Amino acid sequence: MDSVPINKQRIQRITNNNRPDRPLEVVLLFDVEDIFSPSEVGNDDSIQELATILTEEGLRGTFLFIGDRALQLRERGRQDVIDSLAPHEVGLHTRSARHPCSPEYVQRKSWEEGLAEALRHEREGVEIIREVFGRPACALSTHNQFATPHSMRAAALLGLPYVYAFPAAPPLYSVSWYAGALGLPWSSPMLEGGLCERTFFGGFDDYYPDNAAFEAQMQRFDAHIEACLAEGQPVLSLLLYHPQRVRLAQFIDSFWAPDGVNYPVAEWGKRGQPARYTPPQVITALANFRRLASKIRNDPRLRPLSVGEVVRQYGSQPAQITFEELLAASRDICAKNEILLHERFSPAEILVGLAEAVVHTAQHGKLPAHTLRRDVLGPVQNMIYHPETRTFDWRTLTKKAGQILDRVTKSGHLPAMLGEAGERVGINHLYRAFAETCLSIAAGDTPAEISLRPMPRHPALAEAIGMRFVQVAESALMSPDLDVDALYRHGKLQTWTLKPAMRI
Repeated sequence: MDSVPINKQRIQRITNNNRPDRPLEVVLLFDVEDIFSPSEVGNDDSIQELATILTEEGLRGTFLFIGDRALQLRERGRQDVIDSLAPHEVGLHTRSARHPCSPEYVQRKSWEEGLAEALRHEREGVEIIREVFGRPACALSTHNQFATPHSMRAAALLGLPYVYAFPAAPPLYSVSWYAGALGLPWSSPMLEGGLCERTFFGGFDDYYPDNAAFEAQMQRFDAHIEACLAEGQPVLSLLLYHPQRVRLAQFIDSFWAPDGVNYPVAEWGKRGQPARYTPPQVITALANFRRLASKIRNDPRLRPLSVGEVVRQYGSQPAQITFEELLAASRDICAKNEILLHERFSPAEILVGLAEAVVHTAQHGKLPAHTLRRDVLGPVQNMIYHPETRTFDWRTLTKKAGQILDRVTKSGHLPAMLGEAGERVGINHLYRAFAETCLSIAAGDTPAEISLRPMPRHPALAEAIGMRFVQVAESALMSPDLDVDALYRHGKLQTWTLKPAMRI
């Protein structure tokens, strides 16, 4: 599916550091998931075959393992498979595909409770990767639809990027920050509507065993590359293969863990097994995979890079926000009356920067040249739309700014609201009030009274991102009674942390 056309002027403003002839950087991904199939099916061998072909073609892939699958290789004594991955990166594709999976274990939990559970599972998974492969995991990632905002925050706390992230920032919807994690996006909502499909390409699994079908998919891939280059896209996440699909014509999930239920291991296979490809089809599939690998290596439009290289190129953030940047953001905030999805800083960072500017002015009698960029998370509860207090004097406004900074310092989160019932104001209201105040001060007029007005609670993408997390409930593997409130609420609230990642 093609993405909705993206505003070219905004793209040029963001990507003016990209040379027109700079190749499209492409990350080569493999999702390693099959704990269901017995060893005689050959899916362990498939991992080694794909890794070996990639190595022979001079490419470095990123193999994302479900934790249980990594343990299974060790239990089966497949050190040869493990060794074949030495030239490549290895990441975590969730701790386990067993239920409860991540959307199930965060349901009906507060942000703190859900995050603690996500961190426990993901930390256990990255430790498995370290033990089995003898090196740290390079990333966390989404398996199937098992994604939560809590998992992305867990990635940030573990110092890892997150592959197949739902949230991505305009205008390019490419590598983005969300909940403090650097994310490689997949199927992300756009301001223009629909889902951005441009920064991800996959779907080769079904085509490798059939030469004619594979050739048609290669043509679609060519067209996708051209579209990425035309839009100025910097990075493409390319899902090359699920190794289980070298020999299996179907995925294994519905045969052992559908509808939120774990079938007992003793019953695996009694409810059916995935269809298998014939030996000639496997030979054809591997040959076509080599063709694709050779194309990636030789295509001058492409520059393969690892997830680690993505982190090195996109993982740095500015230490400061200049006051010129805060003023420009303030003008946009007031003109549009919205929580701004900024081209460089998250809404939360802008709000805290404006609060610091107000406090600095109160203390020193002048606006600062810059403020520190603080790592700050979104609120953990919803804001109000209508402010319950309609005006503040200068002293009260500076007090509110100080309270926000104090809350951020103590908790790491923006507070949703300040004040007692009947006198509450949301951070959305203060966000605009700080912007208006800083503009007035910059123009030489410190206001005696500041108006508070109704304001959207979230950035424009918040509800769509919340709903994107909710869509995991429609997965055929998920419990039909999944409670999606935590997915929606926290997915939406953490949109205050959303921003594009900038290439160094």
